Amino acid sequence: MATIKETEKRLAVVTNWGVFGSFGLGSLLSGFHSDLLLVGLAGFVTLIGGFVAHVVINRIYGGGFRAGEIAAAFIAFGMAVLGFLLGWLFDPLFSVTDARLGLIGFPAVIVCFLVYLVTKHGIRRWLSMFHTAHNR
Repeated sequence: MATIKETEKRLAVVTNWGVFGSFGLGSLLSGFHSDLLLVGLAGFVTLIGGFVAHVVINRIYGGGFRAGEIAAAFIAFGMAVLGFLLGWLFDPLFSVTDARLGLIGFPAVIVCFLVYLVTKHGIRRWLSMFHTAHNR
């Protein structure tokens, strides 16, 4: 059974993503649909704000990201990038504004994630996460 502190953290995280996620995704989709670069970028900024708020919540409650949160984030990001690429390749109505929006927004999200890893773990430990030395 979850403790009160764990339950409060889960509630804060769900509330955080309920607000930032819905407004960010709504702005992002509106930007893609209406060819409005600034509206779409506002959506990416809002989603990045949700990530920053999640980091703050983790700090307040003395924890980190759980495995399920990490998996959900990678799956959602991967599906978004895949949808963007498929739209770019196969949608005849895909505009230059849509391409700019994706080519600015997705790398910005990646940079924010990398900055988080470097600030949390340091450069040496962060780089060692991507490879392991096997002593044989």
